[in-house]
Amino acid sequence: MDYKKTADEVSKKVFAYLQEDTSEWKVVKSTKTIKVWSKPSEDFSGTLYRAEALVEIPHDKLFPFIYLPEHRGQWDKAVQSYKLVETIDEDTFVFHIITHSYGFGMISPREFVYLVRIKKYDGDLMTTNSVSIDHPDYPLSPNYVRGSSYPSGYACSPLPENPQHTKFVAILQVDLGGMLMPSVIDSVMPTTLINLVTDCKAGLKKLKADI
Repeated sequence: MDYKKTADEVSKKVFAYLQEDTSEWKVVKSTKTIKVWSKPSEDFSGTLYRAEALVEIPHDKLFPFIYLPEHRGQWDKAVQSYKLVETIDEDTFVFHIITHSYGFGMISPREFVYLVRIKKYDGDLMTTNSVSIDHPDYPLSPNYVRGSSYPSGYACSPLPENPQHTKFVAILQVDLGGMLMPSVIDSVMPTTLINLVTDCKAGLKKLKADI
């Protein structure tokens, strides 16, 4: 596989999703500070999700906290293992992740192996762009169901009215594998995205308290 070519293609697709008008999407879950939309995916037979939230920290400080294993592994309660597998270049990496169970145990832990491209755009937009891949160091394991991530990513940009705060956007589309009904996945994923933001904010508060 040409990792760099794949990463370029995924980055273009994720950027296009980020630019879409949310009026074309359906709101499926929301809180006072977090909103989750969905629509049918163009990349597989499942659902594409988009979550947006305001995070009260500058975007350049939030961004590494979101994706680097040394940070993510400390605050993300959905993750039991998250490690760097290979560095392709200074902006392209392969990660391996094992999740905890989803939906109060309705869905067993999953593992993912995925390629990530870090890309920055004019206007201080910082993004991760990811997709599942096969990697020789991580063949299929009988211990976990292998999930697949289709073009997904995180985006951080300064809030126009307050540059010290961040507009955070998550684009997520996953096939959790196994014999799961689509309705089960659709009931779990919006909550998973809200928990991601909530856990991240809690992790940031703890980090500030420890400094």
